[in-house]
Amino acid sequence: MATWEDLDSESESDKDDANEDAKVAVGLVATVTSEAEPESYSKEKNEVYSKILREELIESLKELLTHFELRTNELKDLKEKYVDLIK
Repeated sequence: MATWEDLDSESESDKDDANEDAKVAVGLVATVTSEAEPESYSKEKNEVYSKILREELIESLKELLTHFELRTNELKDLKEKYVDLIK
């Protein structure tokens, strides 16, 4: 988890990347938690989610987001170490 100090020291491109990642995550969660699609949509769109339960899909998404957050934090730590080595 980022601290206020980390957020203050982030570059503009890091902030943009984090913002884009957050938007993607919100979009995925919104897709998973949205109401069922109307019958007027094609069956192919509904078939994507029909092979697994909604709860399994949500749990998998949460697990993926947790792994993403861990790897993001690891990457930030490595980046800081790299910058320190270059100095």
